[in-house]
Amino acid sequence: MKVYFKPEGGFGFFPGLNKPLELNSEDLPEDEASHLKNLIKEAQLFELSNQPLGTTHGADQKKYTIRVEDQDRQHWIQIMDTERDPGLQNLLAYLSQKQKEIRKMK
Repeated sequence: MKVYFKPEGGFGFFPGLNKPLELNSEDLPEDEASHLKNLIKEAQLFELSNQPLGTTHGADQKKYTIRVEDQDRQHWIQIMDTERDPGLQNLLAYLSQKQKEIRKMK
């Protein structure tokens, strides 16, 4: 499974610090790959619309694009930082943290 994560906008947005994250579950430790797959399942990502989720008011809001490729299927969604679904929030928190970890390693 491949996951692409791209944050955009928000107060103090710096493109250089928000480079897209690309994860391949085959490159992750087994327990982390399993955790990522569970987060995607709990968020019901493949059942969601491609339309932005969350309130779209305010110039300083962040928007996140998540695309997942899993075997023969592919799906993407956009989430505004106002999205309150717990499954999506958990996935967003994981991907944001992973992006920070990888950025620190470079």
